[in-house]
Amino acid sequence: MNLLYLTENKPSRKASREFAAWLANNYPDCSFVELNVDRRSHQNAGRYQGRVEAPETWSDEAHIPHRQAVFAAARGMLAD
Repeated sequence: MNLLYLTENKPSRKASREFAAWLANNYPDCSFVELNVDRRSHQNAGRYQGRVEAPETWSDEAHIPHRQAVFAAARGMLAD
């Protein structure tokens, strides 16, 4: 998998659901996951991030418009 987008902070639940639905409808071969970077709870200053992954084939030139579309949607929907 190739990393397409990584948030700085944990996105809201609503934004995560909306983006995951958009991604599934438009690019079902990509996935959105939330990660606990520090492996600590949010109350204990854990860092959570949202991550968009795509298949390795997305690294080729033919997928540039798709990568840009996913990046733009992620920035628009997941940004604080």
